[in-house]
Amino acid sequence: MSVVLSNHHRRQILLVAMACLCVLPGRPSYAAGADGLTIAGQTYDEPGVSGPGWSWSDADHLQLNDYTDEAIGAEGELVVTLVGQNVVDEA
Repeated sequence: MSVVLSNHHRRQILLVAMACLCVLPGRPSYAAGADGLTIAGQTYDEPGVSGPGWSWSDADHLQLNDYTDEAIGAEGELVVTLVGQNVVDEA
């Protein structure tokens, strides 16, 4: 079975396809990284904080530098850079 489309229908399909392509980039984007960080019993909602042996510089980066304290948790994805010797006690 073959389907024959008129020029009018082909133009309509093309316009719909073009409209879909124009709308897709306008979708809300979700930033990568953590939405929250819990470290040494404290919870932080935004990056730009630090403590003894750690620094959460931006949403997707945590640096541990000779950190020796309690467990660490994050809501979302987080890259952890280790500097020196780090010890995390599971609480």
